[in-house]
Amino acid sequence: MKLKYSYLLIMLLSVGFLASCDDDDDDEIEFTATYPLSGDWTVNYSIETAPGQFEPLVEHGEVLIYNTSENVPTEIWVDDQGNFWDFKTKSPADANARTFGGEGLQDVQHDAVVNIANGQVFLDAVTVNGIKRDSIYFQVSFSDDEEPFGTIYHVYGHRSTGFE
Repeated sequence: MKLKYSYLLIMLLSVGFLASCDDDDDDEIEFTATYPLSGDWTVNYSIETAPGQFEPLVEHGEVLIYNTSENVPTEIWVDDQGNFWDFKTKSPADANARTFGGEGLQDVQHDAVVNIANGQVFLDAVTVNGIKRDSIYFQVSFSDDEEPFGTIYHVYGHRSTGFE
């Protein structure tokens, strides 16, 4: 008799388990309001030494761009997590146009001002080897730079994939 109840219990649990495995098409990825700007970006930093000539400063750095707590498409965090300058600032943005930047932005890591100009994300840009990747470009300058304020650093790269 105990065996009969055990089988019945196992069958009921199995049916309950199968019913809980819903196979709906609700598996769509939900993005924040700042997508496609937001993401983990592998970037290079360089400085223009003469018109059209750039000196690389940092290769394969990282910049994180993510939504603020308001989760609106008009404001993002730009955070290099100490990969180049150790800056973190809120920047005006237009997620629909995939642009960002502003002047006189407060660096929350240091008592400094950050200027970001010409921030742009390019979707499905084709790399030299023919692979499509999202790309990023922006210019940045810092008030706490040893160089004169207004020294412009060029930041460019691609969305990180998790592969080296």
